[in-house]
Amino acid sequence: MQIETWWLFALPIVFALGWIGARWDMRLEKRESEIERLAQQKSTFKGLNLLLNEEPDKAIDALVQIAQLDPETTELHFALGSLFRRRGETERAIRVHQHLANRADLPSRHRDHAAYELGRDFLRAGILDRAETSLTQVSPSSKYGIPAKESLLEMYQVEKDWAKAIVAAGELEGLQKKPRHKEIAHFHCELAHEALRAKNIEQAKEHIDAALLAIAKHPRAVILQGDLALYQQAYQAAINVWKTIATEYPAYWPLVADRWMKAHEELGQAEQGLDQLIAALDQQAGGELLDITFRFVLELRGLKAAEALMTQVMSHTPSLSAMALRAQARLAIAQAEGQAETENELRASLGLLKQRTHSLARYTCSHCGFRARRFYWQCPGCNEWESYSPTRGEGAAPSGRSM
Repeated sequence: MQIETWWLFALPIVFALGWIGARWDMRLEKRESEIERLAQQKSTFKGLNLLLNEEPDKAIDALVQIAQLDPETTELHFALGSLFRRRGETERAIRVHQHLANRADLPSRHRDHAAYELGRDFLRAGILDRAETSLTQVSPSSKYGIPAKESLLEMYQVEKDWAKAIVAAGELEGLQKKPRHKEIAHFHCELAHEALRAKNIEQAKEHIDAALLAIAKHPRAVILQGDLALYQQAYQAAINVWKTIATEYPAYWPLVADRWMKAHEELGQAEQGLDQLIAALDQQAGGELLDITFRFVLELRGLKAAEALMTQVMSHTPSLSAMALRAQARLAIAQAEGQAETENELRASLGLLKQRTHSLARYTCSHCGFRARRFYWQCPGCNEWESYSPTRGEGAAPSGRSM
């Protein structure tokens, strides 16, 4: 095969021109990349400078330009949004996270992250309907699926939307493989309580049964079961139900003592009901149970019986509450018998005792230390369920909020 002589010179020239062209393209690409990098760097420094100079709105605009130049800067935006939210600037946090959530070019994991952060922003701002919309957009299978459901569950409890809370708790059970029977039982109890107030007997019974299905013999559900029987004037049935509380959950006995006596009074068995309250004082002679028993002894058996009972309680379980109630009974006896000097002494003592017991008597959350004058099934401070002991304390006030 013969090759003309001029090809021997042309081939190296062609290769050389190709190599020069490739190098030129590489230089052009490198230059464009360098221009983009410098523009990105400039926008970054500009945004950070504006942020440091307390011009966050302009900073957001500058940092948004970075995202348009380089989609990999999403982490910077998430960090910026979190910073704004922590500083209480929820409107700016919403703006940053909305920009991310509206970008169609983001991978699904970043979209889920953006929807979750946006939902938290709306929660912080108190815009609960939009928070729900954003959080429900998070895929359950994503990294943010469980935190989003937990945020929804917390929000439904704040809104007291117990029906949605039941659904969210059930979904979390499936995602976490962790039982949430206690919360679900309480959600049904809340719905049962609402139904009782609305005089919807069938619905109340349905939710009480659902609560007992979640946790057999749940104390709150058993109490509500007795309340339902009392409302239907099935007084003996209510008494029989509440006997479960007396035997299995004696700490919750003060919560039903008043209604226990009402049921016995309706049956003409007030003395029998009172005898059982007095017997219960051997185990827990304090708090609400002591006050209720004293009141009914005073009403049914008179001043001297009430004073004798408080003296007996002081002998085995001395407390400021029992001392104050005994002083109250003795003051009334002195007034009835015209003992002026004794009356004055007792009045001064009783004033000091009432002031002391009034300031110390509190229910205290075992989870966060929140103190309250009344019993709550759910702590108003930390939203923990069953964190209050049903026995009111009167010891030294622990540190923590109170109401």
